[in-house]
Amino acid sequence: MSFLILLTLLSLIAYAAGRLFKRRLPLRDAMRLGMGCAFLYTGLDHFMSGATRYVPMMPDLLENYAFELVWLTGGLEIAGAVGLLLPLRVYQRLGLPNLRGWAGVGLAVLLCVMVIANINVAVTGSHVAGLDFGPWYYWSRPFFQPVFVIWALYAAGVYKTSSLRENTL
Repeated sequence: MSFLILLTLLSLIAYAAGRLFKRRLPLRDAMRLGMGCAFLYTGLDHFMSGATRYVPMMPDLLENYAFELVWLTGGLEIAGAVGLLLPLRVYQRLGLPNLRGWAGVGLAVLLCVMVIANINVAVTGSHVAGLDFGPWYYWSRPFFQPVFVIWALYAAGVYKTSSLRENTL
């Protein structure tokens, strides 16, 4: 739920900034920028707080690889964030196709895999540093995962709308 608050807040800031600078920012782009910034933050946090926040979330089955998996998921989150945040002009200048869709799908798959850690925390009654909200919070987290998956796919443009206008940021 804290990720949902961060994601929503960052998306609203992106949308408001577009309005402030008199540049109409489509909702999809505001959601993409919000998700990119949110994953950039959490990805970096995997490296800064990995041992205290993320390693304890890992199931016992993965404890031998917990630290490496935390760093891997942090790196993948940063890669996905960069894929969402890069302007299309950068992709074009580098001669690359638009990788936003791949970034969104990659983040969606990562979110599906990471739900294992969220379920583990709820079932084992573990505690996550910095998230001192009680057991109800840990039990609610897995139920928000589909929201994040759909958000990632929509924001990355995997879900097409009937609009003829392409994202241009």
